[in-house]
Amino acid sequence: MTLADAKVLLHLSGRRRRVVDADDIYYLEAQGDETDVRLRGARRLRDVRSLGEIVNEIGALGFVRIHHNHAVNPGRVREIRPARSGWEVRLEPPVNKVLPVSRRSLTALLEAYRPSGSRTPSEVND
Repeated sequence: MTLADAKVLLHLSGRRRRVVDADDIYYLEAQGDETDVRLRGARRLRDVRSLGEIVNEIGALGFVRIHHNHAVNPGRVREIRPARSGWEVRLEPPVNKVLPVSRRSLTALLEAYRPSGSRTPSEVND
């Protein structure tokens, strides 16, 4: 299953559940033990689960944790650029949000753009 055809079940307060297209999710942001989910053209939704729980569930769809407090949909990243304290991403419109990327997470983010099965030159020489 790919990000483009996947559905994600969000766990909202009051035991409500909401099904959203995974491709409509731009980023996830930790808010204590809960997580804000930012969708295209909509206000944020608050999932009652932690960021770690959600990323464990939807990581196989391609979502990447880029920082202690953030995960992104790589398909919604417009730019990866250096910042004063490391790296950051700028998301596509209409969100246009800039989020920090930790040094530890940069490799995982870049890996999201590698074609499946491709190897780095160092892997070829091993």
